[in-house]
Amino acid sequence: MADFYQHTRLPTLHHLAAPDPSTRGEELAALTRDRPVAVLLPALFAETQRPALPAILGTLSDAAYVSEIVLSMNVMTAEQAADAARLCRDWAGGKPLRILWNDGPALQAAHHRLSEMGCDGACAGKGANIWMGLAYLKAAGTARIVISHDTDILNYCPSLPARLCHPVAHPRMGYRFAKGYYSRVLDRLYGRVTRLLIFPLIQAFQDVLGPLPLLQHLESFRYPLSGEFAGDMDTLAGFRLPPAWGLEVAMLAEAHRSLPLDALCQVDLGIHYEHRHRQLQPHGLEPGLVTAAADVARCLSWQILRESDAAGQPRLLREAVERYTSRRAGEWMRRYEHVALLNGLVFHPADESQAISAFTTALHELLRDVEARGLHVPGMRPAPAEALDALPGLGARILEAAL
Repeated sequence: MADFYQHTRLPTLHHLAAPDPSTRGEELAALTRDRPVAVLLPALFAETQRPALPAILGTLSDAAYVSEIVLSMNVMTAEQAADAARLCRDWAGGKPLRILWNDGPALQAAHHRLSEMGCDGACAGKGANIWMGLAYLKAAGTARIVISHDTDILNYCPSLPARLCHPVAHPRMGYRFAKGYYSRVLDRLYGRVTRLLIFPLIQAFQDVLGPLPLLQHLESFRYPLSGEFAGDMDTLAGFRLPPAWGLEVAMLAEAHRSLPLDALCQVDLGIHYEHRHRQLQPHGLEPGLVTAAADVARCLSWQILRESDAAGQPRLLREAVERYTSRRAGEWMRRYEHVALLNGLVFHPADESQAISAFTTALHELLRDVEARGLHVPGMRPAPAEALDALPGLGARILEAAL
């Protein structure tokens, strides 16, 4: 059963009914006639070999309000890039589609031009893909609204992009940034990085720093690490973004710094969207999950502490990590155990404790690095709009590289 609880700070748009998809699509087509909508999808080549992406592109091909699709991809060879272009063109039907091959030679050169602004131009990671997609759309000048979501959603349906788009497109709402959220539940609770790292770590920072506005902002989101968002082009192109897994946290922090509260919202995309889940391994968490968690924790810590005295940052981070370890992580694990017990879900305390242990190890490694080298986010990028203005010819190079 959906609820209609409103957070005191952040407007929450609930999933209480299911409007007719065709009627909603016609409404959005009318609302966006003068505000073209682009869908920006970050992906690996491997997604072209799985069932989710073909279904997603097929669904978007039927959405009249979507004017174009941009796939910002990496981890593929030249041959795979050609295969991806052919496959995705077929799946998207007649919908205009562009592919950005981020680790191809043309876009690698574009990424590395950021070094002229004093930035690391590394091009690997979801954040780099989203950054390049926004830079492409800003340079092209064809989109006024941008929707983005993950490409591993197995039960994708027309309501997802429509619900993301609606708060930004509808003139009586007028939001400039909308964050999607949804359930990560099948026979058990998923979303371990959010449940067992991010939520308790934010609370640990509040224990140390008090109710800072940014912390109050971050804790108001129901699923801060969801990959689903929408926004107007000018807003999104003004966000500074990291190249790796801290993307989602960075976007929320940038929205907090650049927008008034009534210009952003979170929107319920429906329940039980099924993603490809990272699995627990016999001898520990999947390494990629721990790496992602470490990147997210670094970005979160930097966003929270970036305006504090640099000399004091290691001490504040150490106190937050100690608070996370000694109290908050265990409290949040028990809460979710109670949720699982009430709903008859599978719950293995040993697995949950193993996840907390892995996240704690990642936090202590982060703390050692901060004590040695200071708190920073490798490869943090300027806003796409800023880079396009500062680097002559960058936009043209990106446009020419699009497949």
